[in-house]
Amino acid sequence: MQKPATSYQAYYRTNVQTSDQLSLIIMLYDGAIRFMKKSVVKLEKGELEEAHNYLMRSKDIISELLSTLRLETGGEVAKNLKNLYLYAFKRVVQANLKKDPEMVREVIQIMDNLRAGWIQIRDQQKQKQTQQMQNANRRLRVQG
Repeated sequence: MQKPATSYQAYYRTNVQTSDQLSLIIMLYDGAIRFMKKSVVKLEKGELEEAHNYLMRSKDIISELLSTLRLETGGEVAKNLKNLYLYAFKRVVQANLKKDPEMVREVIQIMDNLRAGWIQIRDQQKQKQTQQMQNANRRLRVQG
């Protein structure tokens, strides 16, 4: 029998490997937000080393979000996201240097808003796919 942590890691790997691209982006937001929230708690408790570690992980995720942008095909939206990600990245670095939980809260708010937008896009795509499947099934029943 696997240890709980090992089971979780296996589940997480499987979940990542089978998720669509929008869901992966949302998972990155979830991770960044989770780590930033933990860093706020640690900063407020004066546990600076732990706060630093969570902020570094958040920064790494924001960097990953930056690397997923397709500026050549994403147009104005990709440029705006790049600017927001760069701002968030800088604020996390500043918050880490100044040990300022308010700066982290600001970035959490930005990331929460962006995450909500990605969820809306994903849900719209799923709804469109479901509609297409239903239409295809109707055509098959009529023809069959």
